[in-house]
Amino acid sequence: VIFILATTEVHKIPVTVLSRCQRYDFRRITIDTIAARLRELADAEEIRVEEKALRYVAKAADGSMRDALSLEVLGAVDSSVFSELLRAVLAKDTTACMKKLEEMVIQGRELGQFVTDFIWYLRNLLVLKTADDAENMLDMSEDNLKLLREEAEMISGETLMRFIRIFSELANQIRYASQKR
Repeated sequence: VIFILATTEVHKIPVTVLSRCQRYDFRRITIDTIAARLRELADAEEIRVEEKALRYVAKAADGSMRDALSLEVLGAVDSSVFSELLRAVLAKDTTACMKKLEEMVIQGRELGQFVTDFIWYLRNLLVLKTADDAENMLDMSEDNLKLLREEAEMISGETLMRFIRIFSELANQIRYASQKR
């Protein structure tokens, strides 16, 4: 008899059980690997798709090939929207923030995905602010990098970390909210 035990909490398995097991740790798949597979499939199906779109879907899949293949409508937003929102937040312009969110709702954007993407934007800002080789780590156009560089000068690392924490909590809450707005 072979038992297969799958868990994300290996630390909870007793040592007496672990000592008698073969262990296989699965890791998330990289964005490059997912994007390459999506490109293969798009070519095989003769579907024309931009590389940026494939990378966006790969990023949204968060390391899961199955999710990448099943994602359909993401409610993708141009990163300039995140820049405008961040600048409104930094200016403490509540009205501009509300208008920007209302605009997203009217355009039919999925607010959960919007929050997740905004966290990614903030993370990219933090990477740009703190990492030596940030430009090579960030997969974006020179125009977007220019915007990020400007914004990195406008905000402290501590504030960015606080925003990331707050929006991460919001991302968890918004999944179960009946009124996402």
